[in-house]
Amino acid sequence: MLFGDRTGLALFLGVVLVLSAVWRVGFYITDSYAIANTVVNVAEGSFAIRRVEYSLTLGSQPGLYRNGTDVFGRNYAAAVLSAPFYWLLKGASTVFELRVVLAAGWSLLAAGFAAQAGRLLDSRRIAFWGTVAALGAFVANLALATPLDPHWSGLIALQLSSLLAAGVVAVALYRLGIELYDRRVGIAAGLLASLGLPIAFWATIPKRHVFSAALIAIVLLSFARSRRPSRLASRAAAYAAVGVLAWLHAAEGLVVLAVLLPIDILTAPTNDRRAIATVVIVFALALLPFVLTNLAVAGTPLEPPRMLPGAGDAAEIGPDGTVSIETDETTPTPPGNETPGEATPPGTETTEPSGQTTLPGSETTTPPGQTTPPPGSEMTTLPTDTEPTEPRGPLTSIAEFAVTLAGTVGAVAQTAIERVRDLWTLVADGISIVVTDHDRVAHVFVRSGEMPGVNYANNEWEAIELSVVESAPVLGTVLAVPFVLAKRLLDDGNPRPRRLWTGIRSTPRYQTDLLAIGIVMSFTLLYLTRLPVHAQITVRYLVPVMPVALYGVLRIRAVNRGIADHWASFLGSYAAVSAGAVFGVVALFARLDPAVGEAMQFHALLNLAVAGTAAGLIVVATLADRVRLAAVGTGAAGGAGTALFVLAGVKYFTYGEYLLPVSGWLSQLLASI
Repeated sequence: MLFGDRTGLALFLGVVLVLSAVWRVGFYITDSYAIANTVVNVAEGSFAIRRVEYSLTLGSQPGLYRNGTDVFGRNYAAAVLSAPFYWLLKGASTVFELRVVLAAGWSLLAAGFAAQAGRLLDSRRIAFWGTVAALGAFVANLALATPLDPHWSGLIALQLSSLLAAGVVAVALYRLGIELYDRRVGIAAGLLASLGLPIAFWATIPKRHVFSAALIAIVLLSFARSRRPSRLASRAAAYAAVGVLAWLHAAEGLVVLAVLLPIDILTAPTNDRRAIATVVIVFALALLPFVLTNLAVAGTPLEPPRMLPGAGDAAEIGPDGTVSIETDETTPTPPGNETPGEATPPGTETTEPSGQTTLPGSETTTPPGQTTPPPGSEMTTLPTDTEPTEPRGPLTSIAEFAVTLAGTVGAVAQTAIERVRDLWTLVADGISIVVTDHDRVAHVFVRSGEMPGVNYANNEWEAIELSVVESAPVLGTVLAVPFVLAKRLLDDGNPRPRRLWTGIRSTPRYQTDLLAIGIVMSFTLLYLTRLPVHAQITVRYLVPVMPVALYGVLRIRAVNRGIADHWASFLGSYAAVSAGAVFGVVALFARLDPAVGEAMQFHALLNLAVAGTAAGLIVVATLADRVRLAAVGTGAAGGAGTALFVLAGVKYFTYGEYLLPVSGWLSQLLASI
C-alpha cells in the first residue's frame, strides 16, 4: 500500500491539511514565474513557452531558456506532474467559482482526516465532530469568500503538487521509522520531517526542493526495505525515484545515483541476473521522461533545459502574453553555418515559405511534383545520373545503421563524461571549502547573521537568510552524535575494522546509515560553492537532504528509545514549544514591532538555543540512561522549527492572498494583537 497503513494515510492527510491552512496564492520568488508558465504551456500541449500567463513586466524572466527561436522553461518534471491538477481546476472553475472549489476540497480533506483518526482511535465522536468541524469550516470559508480568478489555476496546480510532495515526505519517513523501529518512531519521523523542517516553509512556494526531498526520501525508504530478502520491487523503486529525480534536476539525480549504486551493489542481499535485469529495466524506463524531455527541448538526450543559453533580454513578452525571440544581425552564428542574412544550425534544413527545402550552401530546387517554378523564383536544373543505381543490400543497411548507432552512443557517452566531470569539479571545490574556509561553513550550518558575500540589497537589506540549524533546530541535535559514538566505543571496547565491515554487511540499519551519510555529504559538497547566497531563507538548496539528516537524528538510540517509551513526553514537548513560541513571539513583537530581518534573527538565536539544549539533553540521556530527556529535547527542537514556519507564513512574508478566507481572517486577527 502506498501509505503503508491507515496511520500513514492519516498522517498524509493531516500534514497536507495543516500546511494548506497557511497557503498563499502568489509569487514569493521571481523564479517561480517561469515554472508556473511552464505548467500552463505543458498543460496546453507545448513544451515551448508559447504564452506567458504570469509576468511582472513585458520583458524576460529568470528561468527561461532559448533554443533557436523557441523559448523553454525548466522543472518540466514538476510541470508535467502539475498538469492534471491544472486541467481539474480549469474544468471545475467553469462550473463553480474557483475559491469555492478549493474550500470544498479542503473541507473534504478535513472530513477524511477526521474519519481516519476516528477509526485509528476507535472513537466515533472524533469522526463525527471532526466532520462537523469540516462542514463548519466550509460554511465559514463560503461566507468570507471573494472571487479567485481562474487565471491562477496554473500556479495553484504547481503549489498543490508541491504540497502533496510534502505529504509524501511525511509518509516516507513514517514508513522508514516503522521499518527500523516502531509506529511511534515512524509518526514522530513523519511529523518532524514535514512540520519541523523547512519542508513546511517551501511546501506551497513552488520550487523544486520539496519535490526533490520527496524523491530522495523514497530512495532512502526503498533502499532500507530492499536490504531484506524477497524485496526486489523496493530495490527497483529506489532507482525509479532516482530516474524521476534526474528528470527534475539532472545534477541532483546524478549525485544520488553515484552514492546509491556502489552501496547498493555491495550490500544487496543478492546480485543475481534477475535482480540486476529488473533494476536496469526499471531505471531505464524511469529515465525515459528525462531523455524524451531533453530531446524535445534541447535536441540531445543528456542535455537538460537548464543547460541551454538563457533567454535573457532576447525574449520579448507581448501584451497578449505571446513570447518571441529578438533576432538581429548581431546574433551569433553557429560555426560552419555562416550564410548571408541568417544562421542555420548545423545539419538542419531551412524551410522556405513556399514549402521548398534549401540545403545550406545550395541553390533553390523545385519540390517533387512541381513542374514550374514558383512565382518570383528561378528554375535550377540539377545534373542527373543516367546510369541506374544499384540496389542496396541488407548488409549495407545494417552497416550504415551500426555506424549511426555507434556515433550516437559515442556522442551520448562524451556528453555524459563531460557532465560527470563538471559535477566532480563542483564536489572538489566543495571539499576545498570545507578544508580551508571554516567561517563560510559555519555561516551555512550554524550562525547566519550578516553573512559576507550575500547581496542583501535583494532582500531590502533585511538579514532574513538563516543557517541550517537556525531554520531546522531539530537537526542541531546531531551535535550529540560524537558523544553517543564515544560512549558506544567505550562500552564495546576496541572494535576491529573487520568486525565493523561485517556489521555493515549484515545489518540493514548500518547499510541505510551509509547511504544517508553519503547522500547528505554529496549534496552538501555539490552546493557549498554557491552558499551562502540571497533568497535562500532556510538554505533551500540543502532542503532535499534535510529529511535524510533527520533520519540520522532518529538513529540515536536515546532518541528512538525515548520516543517509543515516552510518547506523551515527546508530543507534549512538541505541542507546548510550538504553541508557546507562536503566541509568545506574537505577544513580544506586539511591543517591539521589529522589522522582518530582526524577527528572523530573533528566531535564529532562539532556535540555536533550543537546538543546543536539546543536544545537551540527548547527551545526558545517553550517559545517564534517562531517555525521557531525549524525547523531550527532540520534541522541543521540532516545535521551535514549526513555530518559525507558522509565523513566517502568517506574519513575516505576506505575499499574495490566502487560499482559504478563514486563514486570511485569522491572520488579520493575529496581526492586530
